[in-house]
Amino acid sequence: MSQTSERRAAIRSLLSEGAIRNQYELEQRLKKRGFVASQPVLSRDLRALGVAKQSGVYQLVESERVTPLVALKSLLRAAEVVPHFVMVHCEPGAASAVARALEAEETPGLIGSVAGDDTVLVAVASAAVGQRVRRRVAELLETTG
Repeated sequence: MSQTSERRAAIRSLLSEGAIRNQYELEQRLKKRGFVASQPVLSRDLRALGVAKQSGVYQLVESERVTPLVALKSLLRAAEVVPHFVMVHCEPGAASAVARALEAEETPGLIGSVAGDDTVLVAVASAAVGQRVRRRVAELLETTG
């Protein structure tokens, strides 16, 4: 058995024995078993073994290929497919505030928004909701002029 496969077997064993919260902790536990590995080597080993950090500890995730999204799956809540978007243009630097304000209006069917610097992409559940959002913005623009 090669040194790499022996070290990876030791990592598997350590992960099954208890919670390991970071690579330094893993490195120290490996040293106690006679393995010396740098942080880049440990990163490669963890990736090759299909290990992901979940709930603050490293865990083997063998049932699925570990991709960046899989590694972050504990941060996900839901996904929705929406057929319609509204693009709202605003002053430079104001998009984040405008996005928050749009969402605070609690328009039924407004799914969410993504703010850039001077634009907000608003996801809506239907074309009718999109028209409602567009009309609301248009009303405000008429009263400012």
